[in-house]
Amino acid sequence: MMAGSTSDDWFKGERKLVTSENNPESYTSVQHWMEVVNSRHDLSDRDWEERLGVLWSFCDSLGKDPDTIIQEALDERDNKLDYMRYLRRWADDQSRSLHATHERQNVIRSFFINNGARVLTKPYPDVYGAKKS
Repeated sequence: MMAGSTSDDWFKGERKLVTSENNPESYTSVQHWMEVVNSRHDLSDRDWEERLGVLWSFCDSLGKDPDTIIQEALDERDNKLDYMRYLRRWADDQSRSLHATHERQNVIRSFFINNGARVLTKPYPDVYGAKKS
């Protein structure tokens, strides 16, 4: 379960990427992400299993591998923005709660950010008390 999570709901129902071995060592971007995060946080194997499950599912939904996604995001700002727009829709479709949606988005944003693709987020109404528009 993600740090601070109260439920495994956000992790349920993940599909595995069919175009890969699902081996983190197969992708430079995944190795780098894991190294950066592990240098700051003490994540368990279960934490990584959950995060990687989300990443594999996201990549599978796009039909692309992690290295390709990061390279495209770094090559063109518009590509990165398109990925972030897609992320919001994808996470909404995958989740039954705002919390689960937020957790999925955080995993993928972490993957982008720790690979050098800076992303900005808008405040979540349930976290910051803003009214939904």
